[in-house]
Amino acid sequence: MRQRPPPAAAASGVALLGAILAAAAVRPAAAQTTGLDQFSVRVDSVVVVGNRRHSANIIITRSGLRPGNVVRQPQIQDAIRRLFSSGDFSFVHVGVADSDDPERGVFYIGVEERPYITQYAFRGLERVGEDVIRDTVGLTNNSPLDPHRIARARVTMLDLLSNEGFPTASVDTLIRPDPAFPPDFLVVFDVDEGPRLGVTAITFDGNDAFTDAELRAAIATDEEGFFWFDSGELKKDEFRRDLTERLPEFYRSNGYLDFEVLEDTVVSDRVTGKGRIEIQVREGEQYLLEDLRITGNRAFPLAAIEPIVRRGQHEARDEEDYPPFNFTAFYASPADLGDMYRNNGYLASRISPDVRRVEVAEGEQPRVTAHLIIDEGQRSYIREISIEGNTATHDRVIRNRLFVFPGDVYSQERLIQSFQAIQGLNFFEPLPPDEAINIRPRPDGDIDIGLRVQEKQTGTLNFGITASGFTGLAGFIGYSQPNLFGLAKTGSFRWIFGRRQQDLDISYADPELLGSHYSGTVSLRSSRDQFTGFSLGDRRQTGGLTEFGTPILGLRSTRVFVGYSLFADDVRGLDTTNVVGRRFSLFSGTRSTFSGRLVQDSRNNPIFPTSGARNQLAFRHTGGFLGGDGNYQKIDLTSEWFVPVGQIGGGPGSTSPPIELTFGLSFETGLILGRNPFFTERYYVGGTQAGIQLRGYDEASVTPSGHIPDDAPFSDLDRVGESFFRTGVTFGIKLTSNIFTSAFLDAGNVWQDASQVNPTDLLVGAGIGASLVTPFGPLGLDYAYGFDRRDVLGRPNPGWQLHFKFGRVF
Repeated sequence: MRQRPPPAAAASGVALLGAILAAAAVRPAAAQTTGLDQFSVRVDSVVVVGNRRHSANIIITRSGLRPGNVVRQPQIQDAIRRLFSSGDFSFVHVGVADSDDPERGVFYIGVEERPYITQYAFRGLERVGEDVIRDTVGLTNNSPLDPHRIARARVTMLDLLSNEGFPTASVDTLIRPDPAFPPDFLVVFDVDEGPRLGVTAITFDGNDAFTDAELRAAIATDEEGFFWFDSGELKKDEFRRDLTERLPEFYRSNGYLDFEVLEDTVVSDRVTGKGRIEIQVREGEQYLLEDLRITGNRAFPLAAIEPIVRRGQHEARDEEDYPPFNFTAFYASPADLGDMYRNNGYLASRISPDVRRVEVAEGEQPRVTAHLIIDEGQRSYIREISIEGNTATHDRVIRNRLFVFPGDVYSQERLIQSFQAIQGLNFFEPLPPDEAINIRPRPDGDIDIGLRVQEKQTGTLNFGITASGFTGLAGFIGYSQPNLFGLAKTGSFRWIFGRRQQDLDISYADPELLGSHYSGTVSLRSSRDQFTGFSLGDRRQTGGLTEFGTPILGLRSTRVFVGYSLFADDVRGLDTTNVVGRRFSLFSGTRSTFSGRLVQDSRNNPIFPTSGARNQLAFRHTGGFLGGDGNYQKIDLTSEWFVPVGQIGGGPGSTSPPIELTFGLSFETGLILGRNPFFTERYYVGGTQAGIQLRGYDEASVTPSGHIPDDAPFSDLDRVGESFFRTGVTFGIKLTSNIFTSAFLDAGNVWQDASQVNPTDLLVGAGIGASLVTPFGPLGLDYAYGFDRRDVLGRPNPGWQLHFKFGRVF
């Protein structure tokens, strides 16, 4: 039998490429097979023709045709599909040459190779990143020409630009030979983004129940206004949600169940960048609520359920027999009721809304009855709680953070609190709740709970060494581990050594002494204060402290601590030009101190909290009957509150944690009573590195005499006081478990003694900041504006201040 010859080699040229791109929506040329029909043939050998770029061996291997194999029509079709799937060929032909042996044949594979694109380039694209297009569509340099992919890149660019407010953008695709590689081509996307469209008017047609202004208030797309935040941008995705979600939801919440958007038109002028939107709607009739019933509830009385179900429903006016039916609120109530039932153990509860139309006389408004059917099911109890993934941390450390226990009635709220408390240990990588919590039903209706964690590196080792002619050889070694032995015990060691400096700091904290609920801390120190750049001298401390804690009143988040410390202080490098201040200050002495603290801490994370609170009342007595120098009491009160206000992403099915938004409020106050000769034990305000934080001002520049800049002729002894008050508000964004940004407002002041305290006389600063958790602890930058700053002559001099901070976030 005679076969037609194989196809010619792949043609090249701009004209051919243009024709291929013009036919981007058409499938490649049909593959052909001849000579096999229903017969089977043993492959004697395989010959490839038409190939220039790809080797024959690779093509034969891809096809799957092997000498000696017996093939029929299905195997040939598979070979063609495999070659086409590579994307390297626009045409594939398989045939069998004439042979004297009818059962054996020489196969040939004829191919037309696609031209290669050596580079994809973008011209005029500014509002959308090139990498976004490349990654989304899969544009790869030095790859075969794929008309469908090029067409998809163009559509993707137009969609993204439309979402950025450029709906009139246009994209031209230019294909030209690559001068460096003549057989191949360059693809250039020539983008004309056009002007950003500003919507000057949004009008509605067919609306009788609501005005255009009321409908505009119900959607996200807005008209262009005078202020910058009224840009009137038309974003494609948001506008689609306006038409398919926001407008229908608004009407359904007012009883118009048959509402629909009939047509929308965007009329734009590409020259001026202005446009208007016309939306045609059909409102339908308004449905009234004749009756709302709740059945099936046994665990909770109607008095507890009905307010949730009726939330958002309209009240009948004096002249009305029935109010409009809020369809949206009624169908949202099962979710709220479901949370209430699940928090009380009814894990299998089902709540079904049922809305039925009532027969009414002709001419009357349509009415409905709303029926909420509750199937409570049986109460679920927790039988077993298993911990998985903790390769270093002991089970009991995790179980001590749980708010649910075997034998408890299941509570969704307390289970989430447990998850947050475990994450708050900061020993584990953040996991989405659906990965970290596994609820396994049992045949009897009870449940088992599996909690999964993923360990992360917790210990940090840092060291360094320097050499100079002045200081000689010097260095530091430090180690900190918040999870010693996997038992949440904390140990740290810091040694700074050199010819002119020898600093040593060792501490150990055990939250469960001998496995009990008592905690203990021991610290030994012979070191300078860590921060000495705030013009208050250089204090060397030598001594140690110990502190013991215990829960109080059986509350897990509330503890009382008692401790004792003994330190020898030596202060040098201080400006003591103030004679009066010098007479009443002691620069070298012994501090013998008894301390007591009452601490309540329910924060969900000790570093970047987004919910909970921390309150501390601390009392310290130094000297007197304890020996040492001085005889005074120091009382401090600190209160921090955090409220979650929302999140972005991280919903069901998400593989990454959400971005969390939080609002924080804090208060601090303190006073000293008695004879305190240690000026370093007094309060100094300003900056972020030490003392009382007040951003927008230099370190220790807020004094009892007001703001005094560092370069003013002012004694360091006069910068401190014996009472202070500070408050602050923060709007925080927790981007990841290690990155936190915020906008804040600080206000505070310091006074000579408690009799001068005036919380209405505060210096104010505001700004933005960012913090990052590193192996050395939290690091951050704040940029704040001090509203009450003054110059060296006492004249108002407000301005910005950049702060570096270590070890603190807010």
